[in-house]
Amino acid sequence: MTTEGSAQQGERMEIEIIGGRFDKVTTVLESFKPGDERFIHDYATIGLEPRTYNQVKHNLIEVKVPARLHPTVLDMNRFNLNRPGGGGIGVSIAVYFYAKVKAIDEPVIRTSGERPLIVTHFAHIFKKLLGYPGGFEIELHDHKRRHVGLGSSIGTMCAACIGMNEVLGRPFHGWELRRIMGYHSCEESPENNGFLLPAFETGIGAIVGVNGGWVVASDDLVLVHRVELPDTKVILFIPEVQSIADEFRGVETSAESEVELLLRRARTLDALQSGAKAQIVLFDMLPAMIKGDLTKIGDALFDLCYLGSKRAECEQHGNFGTPIYRYINAFRKIGVEIAGMSSVGPTVFALTQKQDVYDRVMAYLKSMNISDTRIIETEVDNLGGTVSENGVERSFINDNWLKG
Repeated sequence: MTTEGSAQQGERMEIEIIGGRFDKVTTVLESFKPGDERFIHDYATIGLEPRTYNQVKHNLIEVKVPARLHPTVLDMNRFNLNRPGGGGIGVSIAVYFYAKVKAIDEPVIRTSGERPLIVTHFAHIFKKLLGYPGGFEIELHDHKRRHVGLGSSIGTMCAACIGMNEVLGRPFHGWELRRIMGYHSCEESPENNGFLLPAFETGIGAIVGVNGGWVVASDDLVLVHRVELPDTKVILFIPEVQSIADEFRGVETSAESEVELLLRRARTLDALQSGAKAQIVLFDMLPAMIKGDLTKIGDALFDLCYLGSKRAECEQHGNFGTPIYRYINAFRKIGVEIAGMSSVGPTVFALTQKQDVYDRVMAYLKSMNISDTRIIETEVDNLGGTVSENGVERSFINDNWLKG
C-alpha cells in the first residue's frame, strides 16, 4: 500500500486487492472535501434516467430512519469503492436517526446537529443531479454509536436523502435513492480534518432504512425478499475487543484497516465459499423467511457466521474471532433464535420472540459483568422510514411511490 497527499487534495492511498490466486489488482482510497464534483457521479454511472426536481416545498420536513444490523455480505468480490453491491442480509431495529430538512431560496447549504460533512456532500449531490438552484437547511442527529457495526454513516445518508427528496417533490423512487446512496457512500476521514472517504456499500442500510423488517439483497443493490419479524425483541451488545482499543489509541485508522480487511482476507474467503453461502440463502434462509420460521432463519445465519467474509470480519477482533464467537455461541446455546455480529463489528446481537430466552440472555450478560452502557435493549422495526409534514407522519412502505 502506498500513500500520498496534500492539504488541498487530501490523502490518496493505493491498496492492493487480493481476492484469489489470480485476482490481484489495485484500488484507490482518496479523501475529498464535501461537494467535490469528482466524487459526484452522473446518471449514467448510477444507472438512472436524468430528471429535474418536481416542486419545492418550503415547509419543514421531519424524517425518522431506523438503524440496521448487517449480519453478512454474500460476496465481497462483487463490490469495490467505486461499485456498490455484493448482496447481503439485514434487519431494521428501533434505534433511530432523525433529520429536519427545509428547502431555502438562497443557494447555500446550512447544516446543524451531527455528521455535517456527510450531510453537506449529499446536499451537493442533490443540487447537482437535479439542477436545483436553491439550498437546504438540514439538522441531523444520529444514534451516537459509530464504527461499531450499527450503520451510523448509511443511516445518516438515508435520513438526509429522504428529507431532501421530500422537499423537492419526490423526484426519486425509493430504489433510486438507494442507488444514489450506494454510488456516493462515504464517511468522515479518521484524521478529523474536514475530509470524507469513499466507503463500501451493499445497499442493506438503505433497504431496511426505508422498508424495515428482515431483508435479503442480491448484487447491484437489488432487494430480493423482505419479511416482517413481529414481536421480535433485540439485544445488542458491544463487547470489549482489542480492535476498539486500537482505534481509540490511533494505532491504525478504522477506514484503512477496514479497507485492508474487505479487500484482502474477506475477498479471498468469499472467493472460496460464496457458492456455499448463496446455497444456504437460497435453500435455507429464503424458505424460512417465507414460512416465518425465526429459528430456521437463525440456523441458516449461524452457518453463514463461520463462512467467507463474515469469518474474516469476526477474526479481525483478535484470537481468530474468539471474542465474538464466544457470545454468538453462548446466545445460541441459551436458545436465541437469531444471533450474529453486525457488519465488521464488534456489535453482537440476539433476536428472540421468547420472553424467557430474552431474560436468560440478560442474566448471562449480567453474570459476565457487562456494563449496562454496552447493552442496548430494543426491538425489530417493521415499519421503516417515516416522514412527518404539518404534524402528519407517513411511512414509506405504505406509500404508492415506493418501488423495490
